[in-house]
Amino acid sequence: MRSILLSVLSFIVCMASFAQKISYRIPDDYENDISQQDYKRIVDLAVPIVAKKYAIESIKEGTINLKKGQDLSALNLHNLILRCIEIKNKSAWGKVIQDHFNRLFGDLETQRTINPNDFESIRQYLSIRIYPAEMIQTNGGPSLFVYKTDLSGTYTLLMLDLPNSFIPVEKKIADVWKKSEAELFSIAIANINKQPMTKETKVIPFEGNKFEISFIENENYAASYALDVSNNSAGFIGEWGSVVSIPNKGIANFYKLNKDNAVGFVKYIQMMKPVTEQFYAQHQQPVSDQFFWYYKGKFTKIMVQVDNRGIINVIPPLGLSELMTSKK
Repeated sequence: MRSILLSVLSFIVCMASFAQKISYRIPDDYENDISQQDYKRIVDLAVPIVAKKYAIESIKEGTINLKKGQDLSALNLHNLILRCIEIKNKSAWGKVIQDHFNRLFGDLETQRTINPNDFESIRQYLSIRIYPAEMIQTNGGPSLFVYKTDLSGTYTLLMLDLPNSFIPVEKKIADVWKKSEAELFSIAIANINKQPMTKETKVIPFEGNKFEISFIENENYAASYALDVSNNSAGFIGEWGSVVSIPNKGIANFYKLNKDNAVGFVKYIQMMKPVTEQFYAQHQQPVSDQFFWYYKGKFTKIMVQVDNRGIINVIPPLGLSELMTSKK
């Protein structure tokens, strides 16, 4: 009984100390996913847990901002929000939130045991993740991290793949290693290529046509793996490349383009657009709701427009148009 009372008093004191610095405004793009009351519940459950480890400056739009002089500057609640939304039994949220931060803090402790100056001990942890550009921009932008752009509208970040989480590599840390960014990303891709993937090709009928679609699936690595498709899944690339969609971190789809089927890519995109958008919108870690033409190591965005009648129009990239014209 005494321990419960102490916990209640601790919570009251904690929340009172931040009362003027907590904004319960739901983060952008989540207004239709969670109610104001439920978002407040998540924040109120998270704050006392974080406050045991870090001094909190403020909470605003899904981010817990920490006071200066600590080893972290902020903690993002977005993945936690999505995780809680999935769990209908709200009485379980407290444990979910506690487990989330236990894993996060555990990985931070693991990170502290890694000597940032010893690159050879770090290289095994290097990985990458692809994030929507908007997500990164709303969280301070990419300039503090090692990043590149493979897919238009996204950032590819160099990460440390720790037991329970992925942590972005800060540029100031990478500078110590005296390695080029190209080499770091090459090592990270090599690590990802070692991960087991589910690969499958299916024939799907649509409006009198049959489309051979290939998939790469892995809960954590499929999207990143797909960036090196010409080396790890060359069979998914046709003579004229492939149409690629990577809606979230767990899946990538490919439609091989050859001389005899290239014109069918428009129908393929018309078929896959609703599915791609659904897989993007409903996933905790989306990547892109766009389609790309992969050819000779480069991803080029395919313009897809929906007119006021709901008709999906597809404009091929210049390079693909030239190939299709040369066929005639």
